[in-house]
Amino acid sequence: MLERRSALAAAAPFESPKLRMAEVRNFTLIQLAGFDDGFELRLARLVGPLPPKVGTATVSGDHTLMRIGPSQFWLVGPQTDEIGSQISGLAAITPLSHSRTRIFLEGEASRDVLAKGIPLDFHPRAFTPGRFALTGLHHTPVMVHCLQEDRFELYAMRTFAMSVWDWLRDAALEFAQS
Repeated sequence: MLERRSALAAAAPFESPKLRMAEVRNFTLIQLAGFDDGFELRLARLVGPLPPKVGTATVSGDHTLMRIGPSQFWLVGPQTDEIGSQISGLAAITPLSHSRTRIFLEGEASRDVLAKGIPLDFHPRAFTPGRFALTGLHHTPVMVHCLQEDRFELYAMRTFAMSVWDWLRDAALEFAQS
């Protein structure tokens, strides 16, 4: 089996009184596209409540389930292979773990840093916990997921991970001194 290597291995975590930022490692990500009437029912039995609409996510234990389209989901967790194998006859399953880098931002400055380069309304009433959006940052597609009021995770394509990281770090520099 191939060894997984971080695209951000050389990037040191960013820490300041108002912001922490680092790569999230050791996760699996699969995309599920259901084609059977029983798909969503079976998925709910395996991972818990399903997100009600596109752009929303639910967290059950160690797993996050994001509804990316009608009968389409991203499933993120420490290990998703077993869940995938239990619904393999009901859905197309695409492993994405090796193609994405996951970065978290946490702290009172997180929304300000993201708003510098992402064309979304990051006001706490507009982009609430449990919401996510596929958008762009520095001419690069990223998925932004709001987990808590001041905690976000970004999923960037691995090939652009260092560019996204450098942009985020530069945008965060004003918060390094407080």
